[in-house]
Amino acid sequence: MKLNDFLKPELLGNKFLAVKGYSEVLDRETQKLSAYRLNVSIQDESSDFFMEMIQVKDLKNNKTTPVLLQDLNVGQFNGNLWFSCADVLPANK
Repeated sequence: MKLNDFLKPELLGNKFLAVKGYSEVLDRETQKLSAYRLNVSIQDESSDFFMEMIQVKDLKNNKTTPVLLQDLNVGQFNGNLWFSCADVLPANK
């Protein structure tokens, strides 16, 4: 089994929770603020990654709310996993 076998968004499940707060992303060259990363907790109990925290998309949010991650992608670079998505939408309760 290879690392790329785990790079399937469906393995994460489909229940996510946006966590209060965000982290700043600095431009590599200028070291100036270029974006904000949203922290998301995986809440799908059927996922092997249940309760793991991932960082996706730039967004400034001061509330914790269930979210849908549109077009979630998982990749790896230099042994690190990365996550990105086209949009973060509120989940219907």
